[in-house]
Amino acid sequence: MAKVHTRVKRKATNKDKDRNRSKRPKTFKTKESAKKYAEGKGIKKYNLVNISTKDNKQKIKVVSQ
Repeated sequence: MAKVHTRVKRKATNKDKDRNRSKRPKTFKTKESAKKYAEGKGIKKYNLVNISTKDNKQKIKVVSQ
């Protein structure tokens, strides 16, 4: 009979290989929520940038100056 533990271990260890784990920018659905976040963090000079590729949707990012 085959060793069950080694087979499970082999399958489990290779699952998250080569994953992109880089930090992504914090985004918001509305300008009001992005403005509230920036003021809560103490950012005084900032721009709100829409990073969405679709025209009918908004994906707002706070960019400090």
